[in-house]
Amino acid sequence: MSQLQVKDLQVQFGGLRAVDGMNFDVEKGEIMCLLGPNGAGKSTTLDLICGKTQPTGGSILFQGTEISRMLEFKRARLGIGRKFQVPSVYKDLTVVENLSVARSARPSVLHSLTSRAVRRSARVKEILDIVGLVNKQDEAAGNLSHGETQWLEIAMLIAQDSRLILMDEPTAGMTIQETDRTAKIFRKLSANHTLIVVEHDMSFVRTVADRIIVMNQGKKLAEGSIQEIEANEAVKTAYLGH
Repeated sequence: MSQLQVKDLQVQFGGLRAVDGMNFDVEKGEIMCLLGPNGAGKSTTLDLICGKTQPTGGSILFQGTEISRMLEFKRARLGIGRKFQVPSVYKDLTVVENLSVARSARPSVLHSLTSRAVRRSARVKEILDIVGLVNKQDEAAGNLSHGETQWLEIAMLIAQDSRLILMDEPTAGMTIQETDRTAKIFRKLSANHTLIVVEHDMSFVRTVADRIIVMNQGKKLAEGSIQEIEANEAVKTAYLGH
């Protein structure tokens, strides 16, 4: 069974159907990218999966559990994490302290530990190694670069035991070097996590995507590999341009 199953997903705001009959499955460990022009319904689809927005129709199954009517915090406890475009970290706390207050699916061991104990934790070292922040663990989050702040928020989602991580334009505002490093982080994450990524940087998508879904006007326009998507005439017309 796929880790996530989305069936005929719909949401309507007034007379606008922002997501209109979306169907897709996501396998465990897969990196799936959502593409499409502005207003296509990409971010709204992430909102529907994490519970920020409630659907007006359809079904969402996560690890076999129907979650489409479940509250957002309950979905988080099941293992669905959401990273928004603007990072949400505690700027006055250090990197390690941010991890220590990250919530998990149950009262977290990390949360109950002191900062000193957290620094000694093998799991924390493993998380910091994944995102490349081992040498920044005692740095205040407010002093981090834009890319490092994004990676810290990813680390916090890992600390929360998120198995499915939803990311909205994670490379926006990053330098080329930070974007390249983010691609490597995503590949490390895919060993134990599933990722759904909304992204506009096509070079980044080419590097990380196992599969791509292109949306247009709330509907799925195309699905396939990067090669299949770039060769699709409907996609060229709606999004990539001729």
